[in-house]
Amino acid sequence: MNLEYGIACTICSTIGSFVGTIMIQKIIEKYRRFSFLVFVLGGVLLVSTIMIPIHSIMSITKEIKQGLDNVWSFNYPC
Repeated sequence: MNLEYGIACTICSTIGSFVGTIMIQKIIEKYRRFSFLVFVLGGVLLVSTIMIPIHSIMSITKEIKQGLDNVWSFNYPC
């Protein structure tokens, strides 16, 4: 991974986590219900469950169009 990209991802995720935590705390204090947190976590899980297969299919399709022969072969994880 590129160092600049890693730093940018770290900064963005830290800011996003901080802002999200504050927003959820204020909503829980306002409505006095913790169910909102469960709905937010469930929504994030649902979106990731849908997006990961879509991204994988798009990536495989792109590699096939580029003519790569090793799309379906097993590779080393490293």
